[in-house]
Amino acid sequence: MPADLNHLTLSGRLARDPVLSVLASGHTVCDLLVACHYRARDEHSGAWRDYTDYVPVRAFGFQARTASDHLSKGRQVSLVGRICSRRDEGDRPVVEMIAQAVQFGGRS
Repeated sequence: MPADLNHLTLSGRLARDPVLSVLASGHTVCDLLVACHYRARDEHSGAWRDYTDYVPVRAFGFQARTASDHLSKGRQVSLVGRICSRRDEGDRPVVEMIAQAVQFGGRS
């Protein structure tokens, strides 16, 4: 499957402050958690309900340092990147976005 089909655009608000760290390889990584809000009708009652999905995002290098310096909990953010799956330290599957571009929005 061609790599150009793995493209994601995401907008939302940060659910927590960014976490900046340095990997053993020396690369800088910033972990973000983006809350994406939407409304939909409840299947059973037909009433409108509010829903929130939380998407883990990782940024590397310059994007990581910039996100860590300028973003905080509640801040609007727009991201462009790709979906990636991996296993965490507990060997659990993790699906996250790898940010290739980070755009800062307004403050909360």
